[in-house]
Amino acid sequence: MSEGKIIDYSRQVNVNRAYAIIVLIFIVGGIILFNYFENPLLHVIVDIALPGVLFVTSLILGFGSKKAIDYIPGEWEKRKTWVSFSEYEELVDNYEEAYGDLFAHSADSMICLCLLLFVSTTTVLTLLFHTNGLLLINPLIDSILLIVFLYVINSVSAFVIGFRIPTIDSDEFFKPPVTGDTYKFASQLEGVTGIRAGMSIELGVRGGTQTILEAEVKSYVQGLPDSVQVKVQVSHSGFAYPYLVGTVYKGFPVETTSESHRIKTKYPVALEYSMDEEVAVIVARFDLPKKSNVVPNISTSDFRKLAAFIAIKLKDNYDASVQE
Repeated sequence: MSEGKIIDYSRQVNVNRAYAIIVLIFIVGGIILFNYFENPLLHVIVDIALPGVLFVTSLILGFGSKKAIDYIPGEWEKRKTWVSFSEYEELVDNYEEAYGDLFAHSADSMICLCLLLFVSTTTVLTLLFHTNGLLLINPLIDSILLIVFLYVINSVSAFVIGFRIPTIDSDEFFKPPVTGDTYKFASQLEGVTGIRAGMSIELGVRGGTQTILEAEVKSYVQGLPDSVQVKVQVSHSGFAYPYLVGTVYKGFPVETTSESHRIKTKYPVALEYSMDEEVAVIVARFDLPKKSNVVPNISTSDFRKLAAFIAIKLKDNYDASVQE
């Protein structure tokens, strides 16, 4: 993927240069202070205070480095297409491989925590080495090596954390991939008898670069018009509880009622019929026990059977509306 006409890194180069110069100044300053000045708090100043200031400065510069990457607005050649869930995930993987460093990574809390622990450990070990007067080679060389090591580790870790926090200013170019429970359960419908499930996406192409502008989970009844749809809904009451909402536009009128069925699943199936103006609505859900000592578990196999079952009911309604 070429990004020459989409992304401008010129301002980021200046921020990165400023970062390198500031780190060098702190290192030189720390070495000079440690070797040529006497102060009761010298170890605290060199091993804690200066690295602390450098950490905050590097954090800000890392943030600024990401924000200095500019997206160049322009017209995208747009086209809509239908892809399977596996094809969509492959597109997302390729997209993140090419542009993942430009996204925000605020969810990477574990990486940030590990870096903070590493910085803290390095600081403590350096402070202990200095306060105990340990010697590796000679005092001057030891001080140079330890200060360079401490300050570089400190600044690089902070810069990486700061860089991973924001994203560049481009809502058009960077759309977060569709994820979550709804996507998870909808992807389980792929290949279900009577169901055509996948992703309706809008791709943008510009200057040799391809991006996903829009993406939406879609499910239809196989062989019927798109006016007959199946939507996955997920409620959360201590656990993810998926159910299906089928709609038939200008479908055969139904009475507001409910039915219970056994379709060889762990839990019985409840069907709820209603009308929303000209739309026939069928909600299919599992009738879970109201009191249970264990958290209900809806298997993938059972959920797929539920989808196949509602597809039959929707087809029956559509056929009845056509014959009416």
